[in-house]
Amino acid sequence: MADEPSDPSPLNDVVDDYAPRQDALEWATAELAAGRTFEHLTARLITTGWSQSDAAEIVEEARQQTRHYRGAVTREQIVRASNRRYRQAMTGGWFVGFPIVAAAMRLIHSLASLASLRRRPRGPNDFHT
Repeated sequence: MADEPSDPSPLNDVVDDYAPRQDALEWATAELAAGRTFEHLTARLITTGWSQSDAAEIVEEARQQTRHYRGAVTREQIVRASNRRYRQAMTGGWFVGFPIVAAAMRLIHSLASLASLRRRPRGPNDFHT
């Protein structure tokens, strides 16, 4: 049998918790989709042995993954749609040769972009979910 090295490797202390963390994340995502609260999930994770900080991280990641179930709209989604409409408005095609028509088209697209933002239902948690 080989002798143990006198200076043990720090890698011996590394714990691989990837699989259990993924299982906990999948469980938390399913529970959030089913309507459970963040506090309930955090408490359940803590009682099953996760630390407070790990439980909070798992619930936060599950919250981000289930935004669409709760009807939340992210800033990224709004900016992407707005940029798409802006690019469509700026590519005037043959209207570029007619400045008044091109300006009118851009104005219509700008108003449509503004109207699409106002059409979204506003709730108490729109920007905090």
